Amino acid sequence: MAVQPRNATNSIKAIDPTSIHQITSGQVVVDLQGAVKELVENSLDAGATNIEVRLKDGGVEVIEVVDNGSGIAPEDYSSVALKHTTSKLEKFEDLSTVDTFGFRGEALSSLCALSEKVTMTTSTGARSSMGVALEFGMDGQLMNSDKKVARQRGTTVSVHNIFKPYPVRRKELEKNVKRELNKMLHLMEAYALVPCTRENRGVRFAVSNQAHGGKKVEQINLPRTTSLRSAVSALWGRKSLDNLIDLDLEFEVETERAVLRRRGKDSSKSKNTVRVRGLISKFSVGCGRSGTDRQFYFVNGRPCSPGKVAKAFNDVYKTFNMTQSPFIVADFLIPTDSCDINVSPDKRTILLHSEGSLVEALKV
Repeated sequence: MAVQPRNATNSIKAIDPTSIHQITSGQVVVDLQGAVKELVENSLDAGATNIEVRLKDGGVEVIEVVDNGSGIAPEDYSSVALKHTTSKLEKFEDLSTVDTFGFRGEALSSLCALSEKVTMTTSTGARSSMGVALEFGMDGQLMNSDKKVARQRGTTVSVHNIFKPYPVRRKELEKNVKRELNKMLHLMEAYALVPCTRENRGVRFAVSNQAHGGKKVEQINLPRTTSLRSAVSALWGRKSLDNLIDLDLEFEVETERAVLRRRGKDSSKSKNTVRVRGLISKFSVGCGRSGTDRQFYFVNGRPCSPGKVAKAFNDVYKTFNMTQSPFIVADFLIPTDSCDINVSPDKRTILLHSEGSLVEALKV
């Protein structure tokens, strides 16, 4: 069949910047849990010890995250919501050492493009209890920063009518708001556990929802604590600890040549020490759970979804308890240059170098 000549009106053209912004923003935040996750990560990166997620109508009307972190400096007001503006990276190679949750400077910019309006109040604490109210346009440009407000140190970000410029996503959220709220709450449980897996500080973590025309209902209320066990108790009750034991593993995993080259080493073989810390159900019949709803995996304190690792855990557990699945909180501590956290827009997928070797070592 002869190839038809390309119509001149269909010639290849560059996509305009506005459309590029809307397209890429729609890939970064795809649902309610993604929007809340990005804001909570910003709060954790700001060193907050008190984080509140406040939803109105399940997040359909308003998503608001309040923290007592470091706040936004005045010189950063105009750039904080612009695409790919960040204090976390300067060059691509910095990805191998990054230890913050955010790093690409996409979250706030994307939320601006995906919602009707994004507003903030922020204070660095430099002027006592005085802060500034900021408002941003869909392109992330600062529209207003003249209004002074009473505000202790920290930042409040409010996202109004998310997905309003995207009718299909908006309708999907409105139709399935309860399901989306439950997915978000499950993910927030993981982020509530993050500071406790790091064993360095506690964070008071709260999530509430106010139905349209109804009362505010508290969904999660985790007091500030530095103990993983006390955090689990606060989230699911003291009885949830009855059948849990400490997860404390350490093993070596052979490092692949590509990783060695990146480290500047000539040896064809080397090994990484991997530590796994957390909690797991006792390996006895009746001590597990009927499903996998309480399994939380982290890599260097970052919540993730490592399919092969999760399968390894469950397969091993099934050899002791065939009828149940374990409760798991497992934080894998590995060298930052032995994993790739820049795999998916939501950063929930982490590529583990030598993953096959790690899984085999985990099963032994």
